Amino acid sequence: MTDPTPETADTAGVLSGNPDRTLSLKVCMGWGVGSLGMAIMFGLINTFALSFMVNQLAIGAGIAGLLLGVSKIYDGFTDPLMGVISDKTNTKLGRRRPYLLVGAFMLAATMVLMFNVPDFASENGSIIYMTAILLLYATAYTVFNVPYLAMPAEMTEGYHERSYLMSFRVYGIAGAGFVGLAAGPMLIDGFGGGRGGFEAMSWIMGGAVLLASLLCFYFTKDASFKNNIDTSHYSMKDQIKLAAQNRPFLWLMISKLCGLLGAALSAPAKAFFFPLVLGASLTSFGYYWVAFYLAMILSQPFWLGYGKTHGKRNIFIFALLATAIVNLTWLLATPAEPYAITIVRGVFLGFLGGATLLMGQAMLPDTMEYDLRRTGLRREGIYAGFYTTIEKFSYAIGPRDHWRCSRRYGVRRV
Repeated sequence: MTDPTPETADTAGVLSGNPDRTLSLKVCMGWGVGSLGMAIMFGLINTFALSFMVNQLAIGAGIAGLLLGVSKIYDGFTDPLMGVISDKTNTKLGRRRPYLLVGAFMLAATMVLMFNVPDFASENGSIIYMTAILLLYATAYTVFNVPYLAMPAEMTEGYHERSYLMSFRVYGIAGAGFVGLAAGPMLIDGFGGGRGGFEAMSWIMGGAVLLASLLCFYFTKDASFKNNIDTSHYSMKDQIKLAAQNRPFLWLMISKLCGLLGAALSAPAKAFFFPLVLGASLTSFGYYWVAFYLAMILSQPFWLGYGKTHGKRNIFIFALLATAIVNLTWLLATPAEPYAITIVRGVFLGFLGGATLLMGQAMLPDTMEYDLRRTGLRREGIYAGFYTTIEKFSYAIGPRDHWRCSRRYGVRRV
């Protein structure tokens, strides 16, 4: 199949589709709420798993960081495989939606098991248990997330409607910030802190994860999916080779890697940085995330409008560079600094994060359409798998540096 002739260009030549709105508000909201459950899981575990293992389970910081890194690497290898599986699935519920149902229960169970750890006689028992749970979490996240991210390319061909649809994912992720990273620390403190606080928080958040995931499964039933089953018999090596020939996708992956590396190195470190460097409580930590995610939510209409006039790619690049500049100001933070400055940082980072998240996600189905028009194959799943693999490898790097951070600031087993 010959390369298509672009109608309009953005995202390094990715094609524009039908700009008309075809999706109902209910479907958009239903799909978007799916990101709520995943983001609650991702945010809480990425932020607190390391400190929980070190401070509550008395696992060595180096071993805890290694466990997190191994689970991310494992997850990265399973993502493309899950993409291929969902591409070739054929059920009455479609290619992707059955995995939303299975993943919903797996995610909720993992949330509870992660922070309700039996009392073991030795550190080795805790290490084995947390290894198993982290691998279960990685599997559950893959089962839900890869098919979920493949769905937008099948739900609409509208170039700007994809941005509109993805804005609901941003709302879901920002909502998870309120539910998870803001309310989560407050719940831990409210239930007395320590292991008891984490255990109570995990039950409440596990229920929220299950509810959000099931709502996504239910409300996406009304979407008009293009469920053309991929009947090709390419090996995994051939699939990777074909994906590597999709230049817009490769550039998107490189830019996402750069942005996610920054997030991977900063988010869990803040769980140490706030109490040990700024002298702030977990509740104050929660207020920071309130400011961050409120700014992210309020930014969406602004970025949607500018996306139509300035292009997804241009806004994405600008927001990445501006985020790096704002993050450099953390080097100036001290305990004597007014907490209002920390909140201002959160507002700016949330506002810019709304752009990088929206435009980065919105360009993903564009690259899937580019592949479809170039090859004639419907392989949304494998592209979603590679996309999430980049996330996992980025966050696999973070725990090693967080270990160094914990040693520098004197984190102790308690």
